[in-house]
Amino acid sequence: MLYIQSIIIYTLLTLLMCLGAYYSKRDVPMAKLWGWMPIVLFTLVFGLRYGVGVDYNNYVEIYEETESYNSFFSMWENERYEAGFIILLYVCHLVHAPVFVLFSIIAFIQIFLLYKAFKDEGDILVFLYATFIFTGFCMFSFMNIMRHEIAFCIFMYSLKYIRDNKPAKYWLCCLFAFAFHRSAILLFPLYFIWRRRKGIFNSWYIELAAVLGCFLVSFVLSWQNLLHYFDTIVTLLGYENYLEIAEDMTVNSKLGITRLLNLFVTCIIILNSKWIKSYYNSALLNILYDLYIVGVCLGYIFMGSMMFQRIILYASHTHFIVLAYALCYFYKTREKNSAQMLRYAVLALFIVVSYSSFIFHVKDNTGAYVSYFQKDMHKVKDNLRDSALPDSK
Repeated sequence: MLYIQSIIIYTLLTLLMCLGAYYSKRDVPMAKLWGWMPIVLFTLVFGLRYGVGVDYNNYVEIYEETESYNSFFSMWENERYEAGFIILLYVCHLVHAPVFVLFSIIAFIQIFLLYKAFKDEGDILVFLYATFIFTGFCMFSFMNIMRHEIAFCIFMYSLKYIRDNKPAKYWLCCLFAFAFHRSAILLFPLYFIWRRRKGIFNSWYIELAAVLGCFLVSFVLSWQNLLHYFDTIVTLLGYENYLEIAEDMTVNSKLGITRLLNLFVTCIIILNSKWIKSYYNSALLNILYDLYIVGVCLGYIFMGSMMFQRIILYASHTHFIVLAYALCYFYKTREKNSAQMLRYAVLALFIVVSYSSFIFHVKDNTGAYVSYFQKDMHKVKDNLRDSALPDSK
């Protein structure tokens, strides 16, 4: 039942979001409404979810525990959360909203900012919605570390102000991101890196050597040995609570088919980066590509560490975005030659494999979809969560 329901909901949602993005860029009646359709659908599906995301119950507990505060300032004084999130909590409590309203607002903020960030990049949103959900980024991360992902989405929206050389607006966006997660302090100096540059990484063989080198180093380098060098930075970024349990916060780093295919796809993107960049001629893509390369390299160096993966999130989570640019490029040029069609097929296969892996393990990764209003299914979902996360019992 949960397998079928999850497949139907996630697949249908993605197809409808891609359809809406496609027609929003065509000369059709109500084109703007087509553009809003993915935002509305995403908000409804993930706002009304139950138990999707490792931290889902933690956010429910936070919402219930903060209900007793009678003012914003008392909540601010006694809770460790950032001002932006506390405002969301306080407003929802003020109108006596059920918890799914909070989740709906968060889902809306996330998808709306992604829409605003890339709506002027041609048909990119059609492919971005697909890579966003089918690769699992949405369910594994956006529905888990929600405050951090809001900060990431604000950062994606703010990149256009670096491109347009508008530092005041960029730093204002960084301030809003900081209001949802302290790690956004990393974003403030990034303006100076790209304000007068078309991109840092413009040599495919250096990029390829760096990625493959970091991939090989990841097998001999222990991130635990690096931990004491970063304790001050970790505290500054708001992860001080994780320092004592850092070694327990590990993620699967086994060398499997999906990981190898991911590396292969990364190599394809790097080898074709010159033509991909030339095709779009987008300063925004140049910045995203630089972040992507940094994220891939650091992702390999800190492979296995959930804490460090969160610290480098602003770079590593551009993966599904750059993948969308590459997929769109290979699709639109697929008839150029057979090699181009093959590259498109490999990227499409990677997305299919990623989605199949997610669905196949849906009962073990908290991704099985259950609606807030399916009360009869909540117990089943809770049991699945307890078996997948035994420490949460």
